[in-house]
Amino acid sequence: MGCLQLYVDVESGTTAKRINLQRLIEDAKQRKFDIILEKELSRLARNGGLSYQIKSIAEQNHIHIVTLDNAINTLDGNIHQFWLFAWIYEQESQRISDRIKSVLGSKARSGEFKGSIPPYGYRLENKRLILADDDTPNVVKRIFRMYLEGKGFDAIARSLTREGYPTPAQVAGKKNAGVYWQGTSVKKILSNPHYVGDLVQGRQTTRSVTSKVRIEIPKDKHVVCKNAHPPIISREDFEAVQQYMEGRKKQQAKPKAKKYLFTNYLYCADCGKALVRVIRAFLIPFFFGKGRKNAFEHFLTTSSFLHGFFVLIHGLFKSGRKLLLPFWMLSKKPDILP
Repeated sequence: MGCLQLYVDVESGTTAKRINLQRLIEDAKQRKFDIILEKELSRLARNGGLSYQIKSIAEQNHIHIVTLDNAINTLDGNIHQFWLFAWIYEQESQRISDRIKSVLGSKARSGEFKGSIPPYGYRLENKRLILADDDTPNVVKRIFRMYLEGKGFDAIARSLTREGYPTPAQVAGKKNAGVYWQGTSVKKILSNPHYVGDLVQGRQTTRSVTSKVRIEIPKDKHVVCKNAHPPIISREDFEAVQQYMEGRKKQQAKPKAKKYLFTNYLYCADCGKALVRVIRAFLIPFFFGKGRKNAFEHFLTTSSFLHGFFVLIHGLFKSGRKLLLPFWMLSKKPDILP
């Protein structure tokens, strides 16, 4: 039997996102071959889950797996230690990953930038961050200034787009980079501690060598190298922005106010607009009334309203007339008193 097809990958065996591996799996499902021949099981996969997935597909389609080191050979029934080799190769990959992370951590502590794309406003030279030669450092300064002046993320993004400044994706040379700034990009720049001159790395990591899910690392475990490169933003301005963002976040997360008992039941006798309760008073909303100045001419204090309301109720009961109240007034015990 001749060799029908070669499947060559130059990517990590821990991931299933390999073009030729996926082609092999699809061809196996279509039974285009009878045997998978490989140097050793690690060449097929260094991921226990992935190894068992391929083994299951092979068994379902009556395909044999043979390794040249004789560890696995389903032709002879040698399959009993498959789980052991799958586990060994995954653990080996994990140890390699841990060693690489350790080396990268040492380089980060020495001031080397270990990422592939420098922050907006910087460029790489000998693995160090230096100020970019274009106008992007000034764009960063402007973003911080606009935020401290009170503009939000999206408003800043619209201003930058309108004035034609290149987006971070464009500067990085990414394929299909958008020409419109996004509020998320602005927020990312405002949150990046690199702009004060500190190299802060190791802020995220993966759960394991077989998982691409990234998790946040606590701040006290970040790798920080102070004054590693020229700053773009002063520490005072950066800290002011962080406090401002935290304050806005708390303001947005505040609980909604309880609906007042008489909401949507009170209307102004002069203009007919609904009254809104504002600090122990009912006022016409400015956007519905005759302007901010005239809105205060149409108001009723809470105490005055409640007094009149209970006088009316008492009078109706005293006169012997039937009184029909909405069910919600009878079934609830709201806090209507000032």
